[in-house]
Amino acid sequence: MNIQAWMREARTTKRKRAVLRPISATVAFQAALLAPTNRLLKLMAQQVAQDVLPAAISAKAQMMRDDLNWFERAMRALRDFADGFVEGLRSEWRDAFDTEEERNKRRFNEAVRSAIGIDLGAVIQAEGIGNTIDAAVLRNVGLVRGLSQDVVKRLSSKLLDVLTRGLNNREIEKIITTEFGMARRRAKLIARDQAASFNGDLNRIRQTAMGVTEYVWSTSLDERVRGNPEGKYPNARPSHWDRQGKVFKWSSPPSDGHPGQPINCRCTARAVIEF
Repeated sequence: MNIQAWMREARTTKRKRAVLRPISATVAFQAALLAPTNRLLKLMAQQVAQDVLPAAISAKAQMMRDDLNWFERAMRALRDFADGFVEGLRSEWRDAFDTEEERNKRRFNEAVRSAIGIDLGAVIQAEGIGNTIDAAVLRNVGLVRGLSQDVVKRLSSKLLDVLTRGLNNREIEKIITTEFGMARRRAKLIARDQAASFNGDLNRIRQTAMGVTEYVWSTSLDERVRGNPEGKYPNARPSHWDRQGKVFKWSSPPSDGHPGQPINCRCTARAVIEF
C-alpha cells in the first residue's frame, strides 16, 4: 500500500513535507551480536592453552614426526570445535536480529506518528523483513566462521614457523596472545558493520513500503565519519561527511550504496514524506 498516495488523496489541505527522525543501530544490538563471537574466541583461546600450546612446545623440543602429528591433530580439533560452535550460535544471533527488527519497527512507527500525527503501524505492510533477517543471520554466521578459520590458519602457520626457528616458550605465548587480540578487534568490527547494515536494510524496506522515494543522508557527525576533515579518515573517498543533510533517491543509490550498505558505514537514511 502506497501510504503517501493515500494521504494525499485523503487530504485537501496544502501538501506538507517532513523529514523523519533518524533510526540508528544501537550499542546494545552491536553488543548482542558481538557477545557470542567473543565467547567463541575465549573458548578457542582456552583450547589453545590446553592442547595446542603444549603440542607446539613439545614439537619444538623434540622435532619428532609423532610430535608434529600431534600438533596437526590439535589444530584440526581446534578448527572443528570452532565450526561446530559457530553453528550452535545461529539461534542466538537470530534472537538478536529479531529483537532489533521489533525495535526498528517501533521507532519507525513512532517517528511517522510524531511527524504527521497519524498512527500507521497497522497499515504499513513491509514485505521482505523475514528474508532480510534470514540473510543477516547467514551472513553473520559466515563472517564469524571465516574469522575463526583465519585464527586457526594464522596460528598454525606461525607456530609451525616457531618450530623451525627455535623461539622460546614466552615468544610462542606472545604469538598466541597477539593473534587472539587481533581476532577480538576484528570481531568488534564485524558486529558494528553488521548492525549498521541490518539497520540500513530495515530503514530502506520500511520507507519504500510506505511509498517514500527520497531520504536525507544523516551521519554520526563524529571523528569516524568518512571524509570528516578533522576526523580519523579525512581523505576517505567517497566522503560521507559531504553527504550530510543532502537528499538522495532510493531508486538511485550513491556510488558505494545507501546508508549502512558500505562497509562500516554508520550513516542513516531519514525518510522524506509529503502529506
